[in-house]
Amino acid sequence: MRVGGIDEAISAAMARDVDTVVLLSIEQFEAGHVEVFEAAGFRVIGVSRAAAFLEGSKVRAKQFMERHGVASAHSVSFTDADEAERFLVRNWMDRKFVVKASCYLDDIAFSCNVPDTLPEAVEAVHKLSDHLASIGAPRDMLLEERVEGREFSVHVLIDGTDYEVLPMVRDHKQLLEGDKGPNTAGIGSVAAAGDWDSGLLADLRSRIIEPTMDGLLEEGIEYRFVLYIGVMITRDGPIALEYNVRPGMPEFPTLLALARTSGLDMVAALRDGKIGSLDLEWDEAEPCSVAVTLTTSGYPFSTDGFGEPISGLDELDDDVWLLTEHMPADPVPTVSSGRVLTLVARGSSFREARERVYRNADRIRFRGLYYRRDIGDLTVLE
Repeated sequence: MRVGGIDEAISAAMARDVDTVVLLSIEQFEAGHVEVFEAAGFRVIGVSRAAAFLEGSKVRAKQFMERHGVASAHSVSFTDADEAERFLVRNWMDRKFVVKASCYLDDIAFSCNVPDTLPEAVEAVHKLSDHLASIGAPRDMLLEERVEGREFSVHVLIDGTDYEVLPMVRDHKQLLEGDKGPNTAGIGSVAAAGDWDSGLLADLRSRIIEPTMDGLLEEGIEYRFVLYIGVMITRDGPIALEYNVRPGMPEFPTLLALARTSGLDMVAALRDGKIGSLDLEWDEAEPCSVAVTLTTSGYPFSTDGFGEPISGLDELDDDVWLLTEHMPADPVPTVSSGRVLTLVARGSSFREARERVYRNADRIRFRGLYYRRDIGDLTVLE
């Protein structure tokens, strides 16, 4: 059922004798909904308002990384677009920069821009500043030095004092095949449940994860949830690009498809401070998974295609997972967001997982449907 706000959600949960509530959005965390549900007597899995800055303010998150020695890309923050432009003009010859909003924006067209030229970077800065002003948001922005390497997503289960690192996921953000085109909120991902590279895992722990854990503990920030870290593997070692205080989409479902351990058991371990005793098991027969996101023709720049009817959902195989953030179905399923739905398939190899997921994607139909056909082809995990 859909509810109209937190008060309605609490009433609905009480009426159904709900014991534990799981919250998943940064907006809920920043609004303090974890604390509101706790005050109403529920056990809550989510992130406190005090910890939400790790994703809700990229400027503060970078300052946290610097305070605690978390390896990360160099960045500079600005509140004035003209000052940011002058910085770019002075420094672009030696380096390139990614333009990011400090606050969380669900409009990917503004939240992160990866320009290739100085004029593109200057334009991105001013467009972002104008957009932030138009929605009444703080004009804080981050110019982050662009680094080269292999980008991965790392999910860490944290129970307050202990943690467990899940297998790496490679996600694809760019809209077009060959990792080209504009950035999106996620267009596909691949994961493998095989053994980690022990050296890389050791570097991730020492350079990123353990300094982050130490920082949370030192600053008295209780964290009992999934911390999703964007990581770049550079020639000098892994560095953190950003924190996300929620599971990635479609990254986390790509992992869950491989897990033999119940997601409910993971949640219980987070809640009860027992991650250290959680025995995570992964599928050995089919250790590879591929997720493909189907979008509208206007994504990520417009709402073109919203309201279109969707068909073919009843033709999907049972061994393929269908994920959607919201899909009205009265009287038929219709498109309501740029990222319409995601399909996840598992296989004994990436080839098998790809074949399964694309065979099913081809059965979905709506006007303006688009998806990349090379997800998994570019993986370095296989």
